[in-house]
Amino acid sequence: MDSAKRIAVIGAGGKTTTLSKLADLHRTARVLLTTTTHIFPFSPPVCDRLCIAPTAEEITQALAQPGAVCAGVPSKNGKLTGLSEEILQAASQSADWIFYEADGAKCLPLKLHADTEPVILPETAHCFIVAGLSAWGKPTCEVIHRYQLREDWAQNPGRLVDSAVIADCVRDAVNACGLPHAHLTVLLNQADTVTEKVEEIAAMVRELEAEELTCKTCSLREDSDLARVLSLEGIL
Repeated sequence: MDSAKRIAVIGAGGKTTTLSKLADLHRTARVLLTTTTHIFPFSPPVCDRLCIAPTAEEITQALAQPGAVCAGVPSKNGKLTGLSEEILQAASQSADWIFYEADGAKCLPLKLHADTEPVILPETAHCFIVAGLSAWGKPTCEVIHRYQLREDWAQNPGRLVDSAVIADCVRDAVNACGLPHAHLTVLLNQADTVTEKVEEIAAMVRELEAEELTCKTCSLREDSDLARVLSLEGIL
């Protein structure tokens, strides 16, 4: 049996929604939703089955039929943390897709990465980088997780977020992820919150695309045309 395709989701401002949509679009296949850091468990209708600290036999059985399975090990505050390598290997032999969250953002729309993140699994085929445009116009200290990692932002925490700041958060994620650009898709989410910034967003997209990054401006909760991007057709 072929191994499952591993797809990471990192960044901030829409990772949970991205994972939910990925699971929904691939529901006719056998899907595992999990994390290499921490997530809140998914529940119906996003996932069909929830496996808490499963054995190899239990995860194999849960993934024996089509649908989405959420699995992880109990952690603090009702969250799940990642599965062991043994359980992941068992899941990889049973699932068609493994969609996983690989970093944390404290529910903020943007973030910078510490040296220990994201936690990308070996043989990850693609990574979606999410950035929340709702941060636009707000102080960096209020909307960027780990903003202090940038010395100039730490010295000026009241700096208002603009296209340059958002683009730098995207670049930080690209560098931290470590995958080739061809294996990355940037989702500039929450476009519905900054409708007056259309031209500036378009200029930012052109700038990032000039760096050989695939970018999609969207509102993940509303866009119906995201199916083609999240289906991974033409990507894998």
